[in-house]
Amino acid sequence: MPCQLAEGLLTGCVQGSVQTLLLNTREDMRMKKEIVLTPEELYFMGVLLQAKYIDYAYVVAMGDIQQKRGIYESESREKLAEKGILMEDFSGNLEVDEEAGKILEPVFFGNLESFVDVALMEGEGRRIFSGRRFHFQEGRITSTVMGKEGIFLEAVDEGWIQAWVAGLLPEDYAREQAYIPVAQIDRGNISRIITVKSTLVGEKSAVEIYVEADGSVFAERADGQAMVLSKEQFGLEVYRGLKGE
Repeated sequence: MPCQLAEGLLTGCVQGSVQTLLLNTREDMRMKKEIVLTPEELYFMGVLLQAKYIDYAYVVAMGDIQQKRGIYESESREKLAEKGILMEDFSGNLEVDEEAGKILEPVFFGNLESFVDVALMEGEGRRIFSGRRFHFQEGRITSTVMGKEGIFLEAVDEGWIQAWVAGLLPEDYAREQAYIPVAQIDRGNISRIITVKSTLVGEKSAVEIYVEADGSVFAERADGQAMVLSKEQFGLEVYRGLKGE
């Protein structure tokens, strides 16, 4: 979805691809509060559970399964069984681990999905993307991160999200809320672009763009103005954006 910051400061939305993120499988994964799946395994689970929808970001991360569908299904089924997510009885009937199912249900049946992408500006416009997605379903929340080792899925709550959002800013960030003309922001000094998008499934989407320059985080406002956000204001705006509020 195209976005544009006033005065041509920023054109285009930062897309939801995650290119540099290391995933570690921790011991408490056995408690099924977090799981790691390949895109193909996630898609297989979506088909098995008769998902209402599957986020397109996960679909495009898959290989070409149409050419080798039988192999992909067989391998996904085998790996999911090894991870303890799928169990098969002697009759060949499949059962999904209960705790893993609770993590997956918001991904496949939630009514709201959102993400935060952070583009780090280095050198001559070089960008390194990192991002996190959230899926909401009737009080349950699943957070996902896509990396080279697969899709990391974790059951979280609202307090976890608030703490994670607060961590997007340095601990010593101490700017006060103020307004300046957008034209005063030096494009050459932009260090990060933070994109927050929320989508009510089957309905509308909302996108907010935040720019960090010279140690301050700015949000676009009306009439060519940009607001310098305090740490509290930034946390509140991003959190509400993720909740679709």
